[in-house]
Amino acid sequence: MGKLNAKQFIFLILGTSIVSFKTYPNIVIKYGKNDAWIATIIASIFAIIFFIYILRISIKTNKFNLYEIYTGSCGEVLGNILYGLLTLTFFLTLVESSSVESNSMHQNMLLETPPWYILIFFIITAAYSVNKGLRPLVIITIIGIFFVMLAGTNLGILTAGYKKNKYLYPILANGFNKDLLIASIKSLGFYAALGLTLPYLNEIKHKKNLIQASLVGLIITVQMEIYSIIGIITTFGYKRALTIYYPKLLQTQMVSHFDFLESGELFVMLQIIGGWFLKYCLTFYGLLKLLESYGKKSNLKAIIIISILVFIFSYFTSKNGFLLLSALTYYNYISLVNLLIIPLIVFTIHGMKK
Repeated sequence: MGKLNAKQFIFLILGTSIVSFKTYPNIVIKYGKNDAWIATIIASIFAIIFFIYILRISIKTNKFNLYEIYTGSCGEVLGNILYGLLTLTFFLTLVESSSVESNSMHQNMLLETPPWYILIFFIITAAYSVNKGLRPLVIITIIGIFFVMLAGTNLGILTAGYKKNKYLYPILANGFNKDLLIASIKSLGFYAALGLTLPYLNEIKHKKNLIQASLVGLIITVQMEIYSIIGIITTFGYKRALTIYYPKLLQTQMVSHFDFLESGELFVMLQIIGGWFLKYCLTFYGLLKLLESYGKKSNLKAIIIISILVFIFSYFTSKNGFLLLSALTYYNYISLVNLLIIPLIVFTIHGMKK
């Protein structure tokens, strides 16, 4: 306990909540169409309120152990069931991270390399990093986020000339209808990844400035997501974007300056591989912390077993792009329920009891 500070928590927020929305925003664009960015703004406001609300309850009650909060709020039986669902969602997030990373690289960059081959290197490298402990993982996260944001800034500059604002119009032609509501809910499902940082609250030494630091991380996150989805719509138009599995990857292939500068793929590979690697490692360590509440100290054996299980599930989901996108749609709702709605209810009950 007490291995982190509030400023380092900013990078944990960025590492867990950025990459999913940027990689496969199609499930939001499908319903939001050219207004998907408005749905993202609405979801961003709710996400900030949700996360700050949970932090305020934890700080006021001085309780940061998730297992104790769940069982204390909902009783032993229901608390353990909900806590088990939370743990399962962490595992599914590992499958999401490894599957999307391997499938996206296979389809857009390494066509002759099978997804399972990419999976092996990804999972083994991540297992080694997680086994080193929290401090090395935080250092990797800080360095990784720095380069990911640097690559994102360069991509924003390089792709600026290919964006057309006309694809955003007409704005709210059908008003705030059912489809825009669904798009907002799905956007909130992406932001539910903020719940992956909850196991780390118990590791923060001084929590005095935790809310202020978290707010900084949240603002950086939401502005990146909003800018990203606007960039995709203004580059392709929503109709063409829906025909592309990973529009961000294809967007960078358009970059060509002075007939020789065509390095957009290099930056997006850094974003995708680095972003998913960070999310995978942070989720993995968070899962180990959740399992410790069952009385089992995390060790190399647990890391190996979990890694093997992740590989088996990811092997099947990453083979087919249609299957993966369908699975990600269901995962989005699972994430929304178990990482956002249920924690919101549990922490509210916890706050009322205290």
